[in-house]
Amino acid sequence: MKNKLICVLACILLCLISYANVTANQSNNGIETKDIVASEPLCQVVLRTDDAPQIAYSLIRQGFDVVDKTVTDDSFELIVSPSELQELQTQGFQIEVLSQGRPFYEIQSEQMQRMTPLIPAGYLDYPAIVDELYEYENQYPSICKVYDLTTWYNLSETYEGRHLYALKISDNVDQDEDEPNFLMVGAHHAREIVTPVLCNYSIMKFTTQYGTDPTVTAAVDSYEIWIAPIWNPDGYTYMFNFDNWWRKNRFPPDGVDLNRNYPFGWYSSGSGSTNPYDETYKGASPASEVETQTMVVFGNDRHFAKVLDYHSYGREVLYGYLSLVHPFTSFLQSEAVRLSYAVGYGGSTRLASADGENYQWHLAYNGSYANLIETHTTFQPTYASALSEAALVWPGTLWLLQRPITISGHVTDSYNGAPLVASIILKGITFPNGEHFISEPRYGRYHLFLPPGTYTVNFSVDGYHSQEHQITVNLSSAEILDVALHRFNEPPSTPTITGETKCFVGGVYEYVFSSHDPNGNTIEYFVDWGDGTNTSWIGPFENGQEINLSHQWYRTGIYEIKVKAKDVYQEESAWSTPLIVEVVSLKRSYIFGSISEKNQTEEFISVKAKNLLVIISSTTHIYRSGETILISNSYTFGFIGNRLVVGIFKTAMFSDSPLSIHPLYDRIRSLRHS
Repeated sequence: MKNKLICVLACILLCLISYANVTANQSNNGIETKDIVASEPLCQVVLRTDDAPQIAYSLIRQGFDVVDKTVTDDSFELIVSPSELQELQTQGFQIEVLSQGRPFYEIQSEQMQRMTPLIPAGYLDYPAIVDELYEYENQYPSICKVYDLTTWYNLSETYEGRHLYALKISDNVDQDEDEPNFLMVGAHHAREIVTPVLCNYSIMKFTTQYGTDPTVTAAVDSYEIWIAPIWNPDGYTYMFNFDNWWRKNRFPPDGVDLNRNYPFGWYSSGSGSTNPYDETYKGASPASEVETQTMVVFGNDRHFAKVLDYHSYGREVLYGYLSLVHPFTSFLQSEAVRLSYAVGYGGSTRLASADGENYQWHLAYNGSYANLIETHTTFQPTYASALSEAALVWPGTLWLLQRPITISGHVTDSYNGAPLVASIILKGITFPNGEHFISEPRYGRYHLFLPPGTYTVNFSVDGYHSQEHQITVNLSSAEILDVALHRFNEPPSTPTITGETKCFVGGVYEYVFSSHDPNGNTIEYFVDWGDGTNTSWIGPFENGQEINLSHQWYRTGIYEIKVKAKDVYQEESAWSTPLIVEVVSLKRSYIFGSISEKNQTEEFISVKAKNLLVIISSTTHIYRSGETILISNSYTFGFIGNRLVVGIFKTAMFSDSPLSIHPLYDRIRSLRHS
């Protein structure tokens, strides 16, 4: 027990010495760290016990940072804080301290002193990695563009005031093309420094081999490729300058494990720790961290078809969930095996380390072909070894981009082709954790990665009629299924007609039509005049707008005017109730007399005639001297049958000659108005 206590005290002393040295040298490391409050450095230890696998599992459940690939029958490694180390010692475990945390740049400097001059300069700190992204943009502006995601999406900075960056690589990089999106991301965990090297190596290959390597060229031309080398800039900076074993971000009191902070699976039994001082602390709430929030916004915006999330270490591909159930788990495993072979890991795979991880969120909520790859055999290999690892896994990236999307296409509005965000359901298959497939809003694009089989796929959008399609797929399927959905829609109401029902041959008469569309759509009209002519479809007109149309008939008879309406979706109303119109011809009559007085107002023309004689058909009717005839300004008057009718014709005709019988056409003076 005495030896154990001495070991604990020695580790604590070494950690404090390292802490003091780092604090003293902050001003010399070339990195601005004045706002960083250093934590106690961590230790790498090995725990020896006869039942190591069971103890390791128990400690993982308690939130300890067990290094998975080190578990043997009688020992395993952990990364612990001094207080955690003391806790383990108090429980009676045999602990050996392997190393204590110190600034990574010191470690790298020592490594570089042992390297030959041909070895590259080494790992880059965070500002240098961002600078390198911009350098690629400058060298390859036609296919590379840097996005400051924090600014682009107007999101918060990290706790220590940093931004998150990604490089987009595509053939028309300034355009937002209708192409599937691919994401490669590194360094959710700060100490896993090989992962940014893998990302930057991939950028180098995509850029330098574009236009010469057909496989690379096809990938860049067919995808929008997004690469984010570091997703934990605060933690990475702290690891580089203070504690090489640092894993989490820097949110108080002791950081959050970003790869336990994603909403999907956060509440599951397999999620991270609730103790803020544990290395796998999952945060106060789902997506509590700015880094996680940025990824959620980024992922929902780009709707990534494929995702590679690099971690270290273990040389294995992780798939699916830890404690939750996925209906395609065996398929996800078989695909992980294929990817593992492609990256040079010989088919090595396992289930996820926990729930609440980044790749699981993309899998569950965007239907992405998403995996986490544990790379290399150590957290912090030499830079030369990291480059070798990057070359090893690179073919797997190309394999993934060539892997067919089982079913893809677009969901659009059948009328105007507008993209729709559709819910996509595989009938008869249950996803018990709220997983869903959707089409993205920009183009209505969707993707489905499915095991071989026959599926009934349902597409639905609120306000639209759903559609179902049955499709059979296999591992090499790349089916294109475009879906145009029809809106739920009611036709316009039966139109109304108002206008004259007594008309003369050749007269021009105006009619008013109107209808209402219950969905607020614009309306077109089709008018049948009853004489063998029609308007065809005219419009569109605003919903409820009255429209005025004129018509004239050239034969006497009884005519039925009717009208129907339709909306933008071509749904038609019923025909209206016919408006019955009687059309007659004008019988010429004779008017004799001379005008003695005429007055005109806005509404009437008043005519007083001297010795006025009106002969109507065979019946003579005499208007005596001084009697007045009122003629409406809006309609005027005329004769039909044996009746004087006001409101028909536009011309009143009087003779200005002495009283005598003569035809209407002799010396006629006309009084006209509109």
